[in-house]
Amino acid sequence: MWFLYDNIVVVLVAAVCCVLAWLFGGIVASALLPTMPWLLAILFEMMLCFPQRHSGETTFDARERVWRHLKRDPLTWVVAAFLLLLLVPFVNKGLCPCCDYPAINFDGASQAPPVPFAPYCVDRMEHLNVTLWFFSAFLAMLAVKHALLKRGKRLVLEMIVWNGLALSALGMVQQIAGAESPLWSGGWDRTAYFFSTFGYPNMGGDYFTTLFGISVAVWRWKVEAGRTHSGHGDSKAQANHQRFWRRHLMLVPAVVFFFSAMMTLSRASIMLVTALAILYFIHAVASFLARMSRAKRVKAAAANLILLVLIATFFLVFLSNRDRMLGEDLRSGFIREVSTLDGRGILDRMSGKGQYHVRIAFQVWKDNLLFGCGGWGYKHFCVPKMTDEDFANIQAVGGVNVHNDYLQFLAEHGLVGFSLIVAAFLMLIWPLGRVWRALVDAVRFTKPKEQPPKPIAVFALPAPVFCILAAVTATLIHSLADCPLRSPAVLTLFFVSLAAMDGFLPQLKKSDE
Repeated sequence: MWFLYDNIVVVLVAAVCCVLAWLFGGIVASALLPTMPWLLAILFEMMLCFPQRHSGETTFDARERVWRHLKRDPLTWVVAAFLLLLLVPFVNKGLCPCCDYPAINFDGASQAPPVPFAPYCVDRMEHLNVTLWFFSAFLAMLAVKHALLKRGKRLVLEMIVWNGLALSALGMVQQIAGAESPLWSGGWDRTAYFFSTFGYPNMGGDYFTTLFGISVAVWRWKVEAGRTHSGHGDSKAQANHQRFWRRHLMLVPAVVFFFSAMMTLSRASIMLVTALAILYFIHAVASFLARMSRAKRVKAAAANLILLVLIATFFLVFLSNRDRMLGEDLRSGFIREVSTLDGRGILDRMSGKGQYHVRIAFQVWKDNLLFGCGGWGYKHFCVPKMTDEDFANIQAVGGVNVHNDYLQFLAEHGLVGFSLIVAAFLMLIWPLGRVWRALVDAVRFTKPKEQPPKPIAVFALPAPVFCILAAVTATLIHSLADCPLRSPAVLTLFFVSLAAMDGFLPQLKKSDE
C-alpha cells in the first residue's frame, strides 16, 4: 500500500502509455474517447496532490515544489499555449469541402468558420480525437518531468517495458493462432497487415523499435548500478547469481522487441531496429572492454560471437523454405519487404518524390498558414485538390495520412502549432546539453584508466541516455517517410522517454534520491 502511495503518479503515467498501446495504438476513436479523459483527469489530480517525495520531505512540501517548478518552467506555458490552440476550434467550426458539399455549392453556405483568422476544424469529434492524443502525451511528459524523482522516471520506463513484453507475446500468439484482426476484434481491413494491437505496421514497428531502445537503456543502467552494489545471499556464488539476473534480465525484453519490430513487417522499422542494434552493440562492447581485464575481454568476445551466431541461425531458419515459423504469410512477407529495399526508393520516400500527399499537404498548409485546418482536417481537404492522375494512383490503405508527420502537423496545426510542438521538444532536451558539457569537462580530471573510450563527447554521456536519444532519433527519421507519430501510443512514448532521460543523468547540484 505504501508503494502505491509513494508511486501513484508512476503507475498512472505508465497506465496512460500502456492503455493507449492496448487500445489499438490509440487510433480508434470509439475506444479512446470513453477511457482516456477519465484517466488523464486522474493523472492531473494525482501529479499535483501526490507527487513523489524526497527523503524527509512532506507531501505538502512536495506539492509546493511541483507547483512552483511547473509555474517556472517555460515548457509548461508552451504546452498550455498549444493545448489552447487545440481547444479554440471546438467553438470555431467551418464546413467540410467534401461532407458539406451540397450546402456550400447549392445553398450558398460559407465554408469559412465564424472567425476566419482563428484556429478552426471541420469535424469536432475527429478534432477531439486528435486533441486527446496531445493531451495524453504532454500531460504524461509534464508529470514525468516534475512529479517524479529520478528513481520514479526509471521505474516508469521499466513498467512500460514489461507491458510491451506482454504486447509482443500477444502478437506472437496471434500469429500462431491465425488471428485476422488485432485482439480478434473484427472490423479491420483484411488487406492491411497487423501485429499485436497495432493495425498499421509502421506504427507498431516504431513502437517496438522505441521499446527496444528503452529496454537496452534500462539494461545498461542496471549493469552500471550493479557494479556499485553488492549482492545478498548465503554464499558468494549465490550473490553473483542474483547480481547477474538483476543486471541482465532486461536483455530478455530487448531481444523480444527486436524481433517484434521485425515481425511488424515495416520496412522502415526493419532498417532502423537493425541499425540501432548494431549501434548499441558497438557502444556496449567499447564501453565494457575499456573496463575489463584481458581475460574478461576474451570471455566477452566469445559470448558475443555465440550471440551473433544464434541470431544469424534464427534468421536462416526463419527465412528457410522448409520452415513455416509463425505462418507462411509472415515469412514470405518479411522476405518481400526486405527484398524491396533499395537506396533510391528510400530517398524518394523520405523526400516525398512521386507522392501526391506531399504536394497536397503543402497546398493545404498554404491555405491555412498559421493555424492549420484542424485535427484530421487533411483527409477532408485533400480530395478537392487531387488531380485525375492522383485519383488513378490513390492510396487505398492509409490514404488519409500524409505519410510525413512534419507536413501533416503543418497542414493540420499550422505554423504556430508546429512551432509550439518543436519548441516543446527542444525545451525538453535543452537541459541535457548543460549536463553533457559538464560530463565532458569532468573527463579531464579522471584517471587515464577510468576515462571512457573515444570519442569522449559520445561516451561521456550516460549509456542509457545515449540509447534513448538514438531511439528517439530513429522515430524522427521514420516520421520523414511515414506517420508513426499519428499513433498516440507512439507519440506519448516519444515524449515520456525524453522526459525520463533525466532519471539516468547525474545530479549536478544536489541529490534527489
